[in-house]
Amino acid sequence: MSHLSIEICNYINDEWISKWNGSIRSFADEHDLDEKTVRQIMDIKKKSYKIGLYTLENMCKARNITLEHFFKQIKR
Repeated sequence: MSHLSIEICNYINDEWISKWNGSIRSFADEHDLDEKTVRQIMDIKKKSYKIGLYTLENMCKARNITLEHFFKQIKR
């Protein structure tokens, strides 16, 4: 699996999902994602998952940030 995909999922887990004050379902709804996708991101250490650019873009839009800003955050 792509090292970049792991970095992206780890960042999302550490900075967004773990700090979310609500359920996984509400996180998924707020970020225009399927709940299954959020669970796949959360389980990145157990099971491989390659996050799609469309998925990442939806998440960034929901947080009012650009993809450029996101990649600066993960220093890539």
